[in-house]
Amino acid sequence: MAPPPVVLTTDFGLSDPYAGVMKGVVLSINPAATLIDLTHDIQPQNIRQGSFVLAASHRFFPPNSIHVVVVDPGVGTDRMAVLLVTPNASFLAPDNGLLSGVLSDYLDTPPLNTERVSLPPNLTAYHLTNSEYWLHPVSNTFHGRDIFAPVAAHLSIGVTPDELGRPTQDLAWQPSPAPKQEANSLIGEVVYTDHYGNLVTNIPVRELGDGANITVGIKGRKIYGLSRTFQSTGNDNEDGLLALDGSLGYLEIAVRNGSAALLLHAEAGETVQVSQNSV
Repeated sequence: MAPPPVVLTTDFGLSDPYAGVMKGVVLSINPAATLIDLTHDIQPQNIRQGSFVLAASHRFFPPNSIHVVVVDPGVGTDRMAVLLVTPNASFLAPDNGLLSGVLSDYLDTPPLNTERVSLPPNLTAYHLTNSEYWLHPVSNTFHGRDIFAPVAAHLSIGVTPDELGRPTQDLAWQPSPAPKQEANSLIGEVVYTDHYGNLVTNIPVRELGDGANITVGIKGRKIYGLSRTFQSTGNDNEDGLLALDGSLGYLEIAVRNGSAALLLHAEAGETVQVSQNSV
């Protein structure tokens, strides 16, 4: 049976050797490993963005996939390196809130104001303390290479989670901000900008009904109704600005054959307001 795939999500980019070196470490331990890049373009140090992208994407991978998630501004400090095991997959990450989006799928009521969250009964987590499965010496600035990649490789060849460290009952909690209801409007924000300049928001499209009678506001601009495709022409502005149901299930703001990020000079954190029109 083929080993489970190892899926990499980082803020390393591709102009430096870091992502490639992590792959080399995995393959040195398990030459039969299947490696998949989810993305290496998380905005540097943007933990909430990494959490959002991982939460929206991990369910599309085969059962028992091993996710290595490294957005780690606290690398080398006393923050824990952890393994989270869910019924569907395993996640290796710094314990800094990166796994909040995954955790929220298993919590009946995600907490609002807390720095850590207790694990529900169907999840287990481990503080990675067994250095037998690390590379040595361990760099203070590259735990992706020296801890997370080798641990992922060992998991892929059958090392059990309890061999990697000691159990922990809670994990750091830093979820992406949820949209807020104000009168007849839903107030959200841009979470990240994709390669095309589309502005991906934290507003689930399922909360917008059929989208026919909404107005989307951003940076003083208004967009009326949801478009079906990037080429729609029915309700968008003359410059091609449109709003649509993105592939991840969240409201996106785009420009036909262009970049909404450039047109609006918008980036992560920009406020987005969705109002229901009177009918």
